[in-house]
Amino acid sequence: MDLRSYMRLLIRRWPVFLIVTIVVGGLLGGASYLITPVYTAKTEVLFSPRTTTETTVDERRLGAMYVSDRIANYAALVTSESVLEPIIRKLDLDMSVGALEDDISVEIPTSTTLLSISVTSDSATGAAEIAEAIAAALPSVVAGVESAATVATSPVITETIQPASPPSNPTSPNVRLNLIVAAMLGLFAGLLTAVLVDNFDNRVRRGADVTPLGIPYIGGMRLVRGKRAKDMLILDKQPHEISAAYRRLGIDVLFRAGEAPVSILFTSVKTGAGKTTTAAAIAGALAESGNRVVYIDADVRGGRLAAQAGIPQTRGVTDLVSSRIGLDEAMFYWRPGQFTIMPCGGAAIDVSEMLAGERMQMLLIEMEELFDVIIVDAPPTTNASEAARFTQNFQNVVVVAEATETKRAELLRGVKALQQAGAKVLGVILSRVSKDEEAAAAEDTSAEAATEETAAK
Repeated sequence: MDLRSYMRLLIRRWPVFLIVTIVVGGLLGGASYLITPVYTAKTEVLFSPRTTTETTVDERRLGAMYVSDRIANYAALVTSESVLEPIIRKLDLDMSVGALEDDISVEIPTSTTLLSISVTSDSATGAAEIAEAIAAALPSVVAGVESAATVATSPVITETIQPASPPSNPTSPNVRLNLIVAAMLGLFAGLLTAVLVDNFDNRVRRGADVTPLGIPYIGGMRLVRGKRAKDMLILDKQPHEISAAYRRLGIDVLFRAGEAPVSILFTSVKTGAGKTTTAAAIAGALAESGNRVVYIDADVRGGRLAAQAGIPQTRGVTDLVSSRIGLDEAMFYWRPGQFTIMPCGGAAIDVSEMLAGERMQMLLIEMEELFDVIIVDAPPTTNASEAARFTQNFQNVVVVAEATETKRAELLRGVKALQQAGAKVLGVILSRVSKDEEAAAAEDTSAEAATEETAAK
């Protein structure tokens, strides 16, 4: 994925990215304020040979070499029991020698006889007091190690050159650094979660989710709010960008289906996908461009276009197939949409048998003499058996799927069932897609169709 792909992903998954970033960053950043602050006090002690005015240069050199050789021993004395136990008693510390030893670090700067002693504590004053107490205890302990009766007679002088003072700021936690790290980790966690959610989301949201399945993609239509259902069926009453998109879809569907007269069956893989509205809008778009269009409402299980258009439901295709009425009685010209509607009708009949029957085949032959385009609004395809029946008399099929509500597996299963039944699946139209998912441009369909045919082979 390139940077642009990640940006589009973040736009799609911004709620996930934002929530995870805030939660992770907030928890990590807030943890900094819950950590007990630790203060570090430092003191420096210098060791040198005791000399007098009568000490020769060679004696001074030998004394310095002696102290240099012994400096590691003096460093070890800092954390010895002989130094720390008296300090614990003196300062009334509630800790063992081992625990106090863990809070002390000793460094010997290179080529020096200097000890840099650091003491950490949860109290700035406490750290300074312990460091000062260590520096004060070292002269007598060193004198004892050197077998001197008193500090004054010790061959090694122990001198504090940098007294310890209470630090003004804690050494840990570094709140500013921790907040920066927390923000970076929060952003990383948000991005990672957004990518994982997007990759494991098995719902169809856009055309990029359809084409990897090997299914032709025609285009997507946005959800329009605040419009009556009847108005959505009339192109002139729709927003300009919506009506223009439906016109492009109509051209594309007709181009994929081939020369007129042609029959096109619209179906879906689940109910409520917006199939009826999409099929009716495309019928209107094709009629507007000069085609004679008839819309057959064969979805006895779903919404009825005739009812939305204000056409009586007493007569229709089920009555026609049952030979109760003639062809002229089953059709109503709907002037606002500029196309003919054949309502569902009132006869009780199995829709799959109706679409696959010989009577439907004969009716199609009749209607092909009257119309250029026959659009059939069929029920959702729920299994392979229905797919085989629906497509027995209809070769061209358009599948309408609702974005964000249709799973990739069920879309693929439905399309494969139609293809195995011998149908020519012209493509998938996604309904209620996001604003940036527009219908495929008509001029791109030939290249797209060629690519899809090559992939299918």
